[in-house]
Amino acid sequence: MYDSIIILGATASGKTAVSIELAKRLGAEIVNADSMYIYRDFDIGTAKPSTMEMGGIKHHLISFVDPLSDFSVADYRQNAKKAIEDILNKNIVPIVVGGTGFYIDSLINTFSYGGDKDSKLRAELESELESCGKDYLYSRLCKLDSETAKKLHPNDVKRVIRAIEICLTSKTKKSEIENNCDAILKNPLIVGLNVDRDALYSRINLRVDKMIEAGLIDEVKALVAKGYTPDNCNAMKGIGYKEIYSYLIGETPLEFAIEKVKQHTRNYAKRQITWFKRNDKIIWMTPSCDFVDKILELFER
Repeated sequence: MYDSIIILGATASGKTAVSIELAKRLGAEIVNADSMYIYRDFDIGTAKPSTMEMGGIKHHLISFVDPLSDFSVADYRQNAKKAIEDILNKNIVPIVVGGTGFYIDSLINTFSYGGDKDSKLRAELESELESCGKDYLYSRLCKLDSETAKKLHPNDVKRVIRAIEICLTSKTKKSEIENNCDAILKNPLIVGLNVDRDALYSRINLRVDKMIEAGLIDEVKALVAKGYTPDNCNAMKGIGYKEIYSYLIGETPLEFAIEKVKQHTRNYAKRQITWFKRNDKIIWMTPSCDFVDKILELFER
């Protein structure tokens, strides 16, 4: 029997609406698995659900991290473990929702996401990034841990650096580090939202337009006023924020910046789909009017 539900898929595939309706039907609580939802003050550009959209359903791990803090997948796993255990102890079904593959994998796999943090080494690696570029760092990871490198894109410099850091501090490959603890979710029903690629891209483009209408530019202005920049804040490197920031400092025309947000979001969606397709335990379903009924039918078998 399933102990939990995971709803995953590409950005703009409709995960939020499906999960909230499902939670209402089950009396469940939702655990976020989106790496941008965790940050306070980053709302419009992340498409974070509003209090009204949450519909009274309790959500965990949303807007609880300081944007300037260094938050890793290991930190996420630790926080999610506590939230999920608390939910299960109340005899309530946890529904994990998100599109961040690393976060979801950390809940269903048994290997470690640890490794010591070394501020001096991190500074050296970031200096290498600045002087030698992302391709150099990626090639270094390929030599240290080719298996992990295959799972990462060279542009994902934060995780590339973290993987190198784990290799150098633990004296072993990240891909080989074993963890004695069990998977947090023992037997989850994993449902992937399968949306036609053209339809998904259209939804992404429309969502970005709505973000602009909802005040994304003013949101980024307010974040900059608080001192957040892509140089000191990882969240400001997120899609939607880095492009609008580029516009605000005069590097990019607004129309071009908006188009870049759409393009980068479409590219990200493609990477998400590629990542999830590796997991043969995911049941892919096309959203429909009776979509929630179908999920409940599977869950209650």
